[in-house]
Amino acid sequence: MSLLLRQEKAVPLTRLVLWLALLAWVPSAIAQNNVGELLDAGAKKLSPEEFRQDVVQRTMVGTMPSGARVELMYAASGVVQGRSYQTIQPGTGTTVLPGVAAIASLDGAWTVDERGRICTSMVIERTILPFRCQYWFKLRDAYFIADSEDRGAKVLQRTLKE
Repeated sequence: MSLLLRQEKAVPLTRLVLWLALLAWVPSAIAQNNVGELLDAGAKKLSPEEFRQDVVQRTMVGTMPSGARVELMYAASGVVQGRSYQTIQPGTGTTVLPGVAAIASLDGAWTVDERGRICTSMVIERTILPFRCQYWFKLRDAYFIADSEDRGAKVLQRTLKE
């Protein structure tokens, strides 16, 4: 009788393990690390006009190379505004409690260069970020930015804030 009970419990456990494996696999199938993976998955590079239609005047969220989360809007006037959220790690010597998000304002400007890249200059609080020109790509409902069109170029994801 105990063997029968073990077998009945094993079936749901097996299904649970399969579901967990499936859930763990789904995000990695969607996540794209570089331009080559994006293009292979069917992504399309945005033209400046598509950028204006799809992104301008809409709030975008994503992460910076530092790991900080950003929420920003590219305005039709050429202004960029938003916020950066950085979770403080223990032992960093800050006056903010570890695990608490430090919020910083983000201001700047954007233009389109002769190669169709979106170029931004931004300041987070009093820190001037380097001027950057990037290509924008779209894959389904997600947007990605890259410093180069080279297949190996790293990408950062941006999504529309709901």
